[in-house]
Amino acid sequence: MLTFDPTTTSGAVLADLFLRYCELRGPNPEGNVSGGDMLQALTLAFENIGLDVHGDGTQLDVPAGHSAFTVIGLCCDHSDELYVAGVQAGEHAAAVVELQTDENHFSRYAYTVVAESADAAAEIARQQIENNDWPGAFPQSAAVVRRPQTRPKTAGTP
Repeated sequence: MLTFDPTTTSGAVLADLFLRYCELRGPNPEGNVSGGDMLQALTLAFENIGLDVHGDGTQLDVPAGHSAFTVIGLCCDHSDELYVAGVQAGEHAAAVVELQTDENHFSRYAYTVVAESADAAAEIARQQIENNDWPGAFPQSAAVVRRPQTRPKTAGTP
């Protein structure tokens, strides 16, 4: 039997998709949802987890010997550097709570990647920051860090 865990990254995406469905349906549990609106919500959910909706199913294939790792760290807003605080085996980015306080000149980073090892996961995350290739954005309604947010460019940065 499948279980649902909204504290994982994929569980958070499903929770957001279900909330969008409820919003589209309205307060009536028997309400109808426009197929076009639901398709748009589903497409956005796929894009938010880094899937190319125009690509094929092979993008879901996990290479042999790879696992999910969650990389947590800080990105310097004035450079393309990621300071990795830790890497944890598993899909835990959705469980990282976004604090209300601000880290001057740093953006928080919590993202789940598929890699051969924790060190490889940290390197993938560093490359994403260096190449300004963050795979998604925080959902607007998120109370937790789910996906990296594109950092605003500041004066003097490329």
